Amino acid sequence: MDDNRYLKALERVMSKRYSVDEYCIGCYQESAVCIQHENNMWVLYNGERGNRYNEVLCDTVLKGCLEFFRRFSNSADELSAMEDELVKEYDSLS
Repeated sequence: MDDNRYLKALERVMSKRYSVDEYCIGCYQESAVCIQHENNMWVLYNGERGNRYNEVLCDTVLKGCLEFFRRFSNSADELSAMEDELVKEYDSLS
């Protein structure tokens, strides 16, 4: 599993749907959903007032990407569409 490739695909999917002010890939950002790699785990959280809320740990980047989408999707159909886009973007980066 190529972590960097998944992160690039995640960025492509998110940038088509959301403002970069709403999410951050790789570090903390205020008032955003964030994903970053720490201690061999992928950590997802909401960044607010310098703190990390609603943390979830994932053992693979793919699980982290899927959890990232769950935080943004409003329906099962939207979640499924985002997952499909991730796969297409990932494959296009090969």
